Amino acid sequence: MWDRQVPELAKQWCVVRFDLPGHGGAPAVPAASVPDLAQRLVDTLDGLGIQRFGYAGCALGAAVGTELALRRPDRVASLALVAASPRFGTADEFRQRGVIVRANGLEPMARSAPERWFTPAFAAAQPAIVEWAVQMVRTTDPACYIAACEALASFDIRAELGRITVPTLVLVGAEDQVTGPAEARTLVAGIPDARLALVPGASHLAPVEQPAAVTDLLTHHFSTAWYNPSDTSTGITILPERLPSGPPAAPPAGPSAAAGQAAPAAQAAPSAPLAPSAQKTPLGPSAPGAQAVPPAPGVQVAPSVPVVPGAPGVPGAAEVPGTPEPPAGPSVPPPAAPVEPAADGPQDAAADAGPVRAEPTGPAAAGPAAAPDRYDAGMRVRREVLGDDHVDRSAAATDGFTEDFQQFITRYAWGEIWTRDGLDRRTRSVITLTALVAGRHFDELTFHTRAALRNGLSPDEIKEVLLQTAVYCGVPAANTAFQVAGAVIREETTPQE
Repeated sequence: MWDRQVPELAKQWCVVRFDLPGHGGAPAVPAASVPDLAQRLVDTLDGLGIQRFGYAGCALGAAVGTELALRRPDRVASLALVAASPRFGTADEFRQRGVIVRANGLEPMARSAPERWFTPAFAAAQPAIVEWAVQMVRTTDPACYIAACEALASFDIRAELGRITVPTLVLVGAEDQVTGPAEARTLVAGIPDARLALVPGASHLAPVEQPAAVTDLLTHHFSTAWYNPSDTSTGITILPERLPSGPPAAPPAGPSAAAGQAAPAAQAAPSAPLAPSAQKTPLGPSAPGAQAVPPAPGVQVAPSVPVVPGAPGVPGAAEVPGTPEPPAGPSVPPPAAPVEPAADGPQDAAADAGPVRAEPTGPAAAGPAAAPDRYDAGMRVRREVLGDDHVDRSAAATDGFTEDFQQFITRYAWGEIWTRDGLDRRTRSVITLTALVAGRHFDELTFHTRAALRNGLSPDEIKEVLLQTAVYCGVPAANTAFQVAGAVIREETTPQE
C-alpha cells in the first residue's frame, strides 16, 4: 500500500514497514487486541535499536499508532492517522465478520473489499489494483483476520483522545464510506495537537488512490512536527504492511495509479530503539547511529535504507477552515494545501483522574475486604458474548418487576461464572448449548447459538454438539434444537450482498 510513498520518504528518513500477523506472508500468530499488536511492534523496534520514531498507519494500523501514543508517548515523536477512528463501527459488526469467515472463509470479505476501499471511478480505471486488493484479503490467514476483527471490536479510545500529546495529522478520503470525515473530525476535536487533511477523490485507501497528495502531506507533517524540539537526533519512519503476496508487478502509470502494500510507516531517532509509532526527524543514510539491521519476521525494509518500523500513509489535500474543498477527481492528485491546526478539543478530565472513594477508618478498616461488585465485569462479558443489540433490547424491556433479576444474572451468571479463567468461552458455549437442549430451553438456545458463533464455534462444531445431545438428551429435544440452531446459523453466516 505504501509503495508510492516510500521513495520520497526514504530521501529523508530511514523507513521500516511491517505486516500484521498472518498478512503478507508474516507469521500467522494471531493478536486479538490492539495493545497486543502495539506491544509486538515495540518489541520489534527494540530489536532494531529504535527508540523514538514517527508513525503512520491506516485503519487498524492507525489504531496501533494511537495505542502507542497513549501508552508509550516517550517513543512516539509524530503521528499520522489515515482512515482512522476512535472506535471503528460496533463490536457486533466486527464479531459478525468473524462468524462469516469461520463459516465461509475469506472469499466474501475479498469480494466486497473493492467497494469498501476504492471510489467507483478508481475501481473502474484500475482493475489491476482492484485485483491486488482482492488477492490481499484472499491470501490472509483466516485466524489472523478474525483476530484483527476482534481487535477492532474491542478498540475504543473515545474517552482517552485528550491524552494523546504528540503532533498528529489526521488524513481521510473525502469519499471514505468506512471511516469517513465525521470520524476524522472526532479525532481532531479530541486530540489537542491535531490537524485535519481531507483528500478529494479518495476513499478508504487514500495512499493508493491519491499517492502524490498523501506523500506530500506525510512529508510535510514529518518534516515540521517532531515532538521534542531539543532532540537533535535523526529520524525513522515506520509503515505497517497489509500485503498477501504483493501488488501488481507493474501498476498502471499515471496520476491515479497506485501500487499498494498496506503497511504502517514510522520514523525514528538513531540514538535510541524505536517504538511502534510515528516520529519524524530528518535521517540520512550516514546519520550517526543509523544502522541497517536484518528485519524481524514480517518486517520489510526499503532497499538500501536503514530499517525502522512503519506507519500507514497519509491522505493529501488539506482541509482549511472556510476554504471550499477542491472538486473530487480520481485521475489528478490534488496539490497538498497547508494543513491548518484544528481548535483544541475539550479534554476529558475523567480520563486522567481515577474514581474518588472514601477509605474506611477505625476498627472496621481492619476487617476482611468486601468482595468486589461483579456487575461491571459481568455486563462487559455479557455484551461481548451476546452482542450489544441483544443486551440493549433486554435493558429496554427491563422494568421495576424484572430489574432485580437482570441485576442478578449480570452479576452472578456473567460476572461470577463467565469471567472465570478455568474454561475458555468456546467451551462454556458448548456446555451452555448442551444444558439448554437438555432442559428444553429453546428460546434461550436461539441467542446462545448466536453467542456460540461469536465465541468461535463453527457451524460444523455446533452440529456435532447437537448430535451429541441427541444421544444423551433425547432425539425429540435434539430435533427441535437442530431447527432452532439451523435458522440462527443461516441468518448469521449468510454474507450480505
